[in-house]
Amino acid sequence: MFRVLRILCVTMLLRCPACQRGQMFRTLFQMNVRCPVCGVVFERDAGEVTGAMAINTALMSIMAIAGAALAIVTDFPAGWIIGGTAVVMVLFGVFFYRHARAVWVGILFLTGAIFEDV
Repeated sequence: MFRVLRILCVTMLLRCPACQRGQMFRTLFQMNVRCPVCGVVFERDAGEVTGAMAINTALMSIMAIAGAALAIVTDFPAGWIIGGTAVVMVLFGVFFYRHARAVWVGILFLTGAIFEDV
């Protein structure tokens, strides 16, 4: 269990899950194909990015539910809550995406789908 938490924490820092030193991203939205330190390939198959999209979508759905609950239990105007929730969701979706992608790479590493080439 400690290994799982350690790998997920390392990937939240956008570091390689295999060597825990290499950076996963070159720029804000461009992921390295390989780790610059150990050379592990981060996404071996096409379509592996969909897991990160699912993580992001699930978290944004939770935010939408929280916004709806806020609208129900408070006296704030619904328009302000809807607008604020929409803005927060869009910004979160854009800026958390690379962390979601990194966590997905960590999950793939933990399940054996990403491995160091011998």
